[in-house]
Amino acid sequence: MRLMLGSIVIIVAGFSVNKYVFSSKVYDGVTTVTDIVAIYPVNIFDFKQTLQNYAYHLCYKNEDRLSQQHVTSHECVDSHDSLKRECEDKVFRLAPLNLQNKEEVLNYSKQYTQCTLPYKYIIG
Repeated sequence: MRLMLGSIVIIVAGFSVNKYVFSSKVYDGVTTVTDIVAIYPVNIFDFKQTLQNYAYHLCYKNEDRLSQQHVTSHECVDSHDSLKRECEDKVFRLAPLNLQNKEEVLNYSKQYTQCTLPYKYIIG
């Protein structure tokens, strides 16, 4: 349990430090949030922080797709920040305190990113 919490704290701290300056090398292989979360069950509070950082990653990773829609990465991040509270309430209203498996994590992740990042085709 300590190892899981320690790992999550390290991941969250790393993302927090680089909130707006993501290194593409760190996320080259990340296609879904389940690539980041490897140990189950996942505490919902830690998962929310991981999702916030993943949303930022999507904004920076998909700059080309966003530019085709006349949206910058910073506008994408700002949009996420403005919708974060509303979407957390909507998506996680009835969520359990711990997500038990990959399917639950992926389901909540998709709902959250679709709510906070309403740009067409941003999620590959």
